[in-house]
Amino acid sequence: MIRPWMATCMQVYTHPVNTAPDRAAAMAMIDQRLDRWIHLIKSRARGADGLKQLFLFPEFALQGYPLGDKAEAWIEKACLDIPGPQTERLQKLAQELKVFIGLNAYWRDPDWKGNFFNTSFLIDDTGDIVLKYRRINTAQAGSPHDFWDRYLDKVGIEGAFPVAKTVLGNIAMMPCGEIMYPEASRMFMFRGAEVLLHPTSDFGAWDNHAWMSAKKVRAAENMMYLVSANTGGFRDTGTPDSECAGNSQVIDWDGRVLAQASSPGECLRCYALIDIEQLRFARGIPTPLNRLIRNRIEVYRPLYNAVSFLPANTSDGPKQNDGPGVRSVWKQAFANMERQGIVVTRLDE
Repeated sequence: MIRPWMATCMQVYTHPVNTAPDRAAAMAMIDQRLDRWIHLIKSRARGADGLKQLFLFPEFALQGYPLGDKAEAWIEKACLDIPGPQTERLQKLAQELKVFIGLNAYWRDPDWKGNFFNTSFLIDDTGDIVLKYRRINTAQAGSPHDFWDRYLDKVGIEGAFPVAKTVLGNIAMMPCGEIMYPEASRMFMFRGAEVLLHPTSDFGAWDNHAWMSAKKVRAAENMMYLVSANTGGFRDTGTPDSECAGNSQVIDWDGRVLAQASSPGECLRCYALIDIEQLRFARGIPTPLNRLIRNRIEVYRPLYNAVSFLPANTSDGPKQNDGPGVRSVWKQAFANMERQGIVVTRLDE
């Protein structure tokens, strides 16, 4: 039996490191953020009295995102080693407090030289990093989809869509805009995920592109909890402070909002109990109330196999998703969509 445990969205400000002149300066800025985060975790963890806790931080919150930085310079200056000196600070804290910590950062993965990944990762209550997910649907970093065959050969489908089996239940992670792609979260459900951690930097107060609605739908259609920690706002950048206006949420497997931060800015008031045994009971009922058993997967498979938008394996090796290279790939995607009758008219650059 898994006792109910507490999930807290750590809605903090994002302080980009783009202005840092070199790696030493960028890491000093990140360490300053970590000083603040450690203080907040310790403050929130007090009085747990044996209750298991998980703290989730937003997407981009440690580094910001590349903006005009070229890939090679961004890797050298801003990308973390995972594990590395910065993550080890939180790993030690997780071990000390016996808590889980979910994070998102740009990772210079040594297995793929010359590339960096938007990576969501989970530290468990022993201090181990038990999950690392490289974002697939992305515009700010290279995607494993760019060299998909080689990627699968190396990590397998289990590594492409990792699910950590923990004392809290089966946990997956997926950041920000991937909430708009139902296939992404469904892959994690197929692999047994019961909780989807969603570090994000979205609009928050405005349902642009139906992101906020999508969070409820992803939770309900997959019968999983969704913990969505949004940034409290951007500081010291060209992005307005409240462009991303908080509104972190914890949503249950029926699409109900259990907790919500009602404003931008730093906030630790978005927390809720996660009851895995209740979810497992609901998934185990052989009635129409169980949405998973009613899904006729085979019906959709032929069309998925027949359709391609953005092509896979567009690079022999790692590459960054920017510049002329990516524009040529977008043109291929448009051409595929035209052939399939989805795009009738398009504007070329």
